[in-house]
Amino acid sequence: MEKMKKPVIGIAGNILIVEGGKTPGMYRSYVNHDYVVSIRNAGGIPVILPICHDERDVEEVLEHLDGILMSGGYDMDPELYGEEALTEQGFIMREVDDSDLLLIRKAYEKKKPIFGICKGVQSINVAFGGNLYQDLKVQRPGCIRHNQKGPGADAAHMVTIHPESFLQSCFGDHVRVNTHHHQAVKAVAEGFFVAAQAKDGVVEAIEKKEGSFVLGVQWHPEMMASAGDRQMQRMFERFIEKCME
Repeated sequence: MEKMKKPVIGIAGNILIVEGGKTPGMYRSYVNHDYVVSIRNAGGIPVILPICHDERDVEEVLEHLDGILMSGGYDMDPELYGEEALTEQGFIMREVDDSDLLLIRKAYEKKKPIFGICKGVQSINVAFGGNLYQDLKVQRPGCIRHNQKGPGADAAHMVTIHPESFLQSCFGDHVRVNTHHHQAVKAVAEGFFVAAQAKDGVVEAIEKKEGSFVLGVQWHPEMMASAGDRQMQRMFERFIEKCME
């Protein structure tokens, strides 16, 4: 019997600016290793994608991929959703944002499944016309803590799952998640629905209503999965199944 081919998953890379040592100021392309581990443990072959602004190159790369994972990173430039930066806006790197939006749009055109994590869900929302809270503490006063103080893989708060969502098939009606963000989805992009919310109403996940598979979550399941969380690992396995359909 012929062995089933593993799906190849492109993980959108980031840029790290070296601050010290022998090469201060040097740019390094990277992703956190937890993303790689989670995709590999779920049965996929992870491939790290450096930032790219050439449409033809992105289209060529996508021909060799079965799905896309949009990783976390710096804050998104608010100009991309029509706003000026608040004083609480964090560090931005526009060249990364532009690359992420191009990759998301081209991947969707080619019907490649897309899974966004943390900044990844924010990039998805902006790519399809939505916007963001630049800072929850300022713009959503009274909300729960969304930037935990404690080990990164530890669960910090509960989210409620939409009953007709992909996430419901992974977790049921509720799941406890970690939380490492100060920005979040504000107005949900047209064609998407809220797949999960925190107790304070902050959007924790969005999914595409129709068309090819697009999911974004605000927490970091890769941290939890690589630390042994079986529920979070199951979500990556279900994503890999989508990439194999």
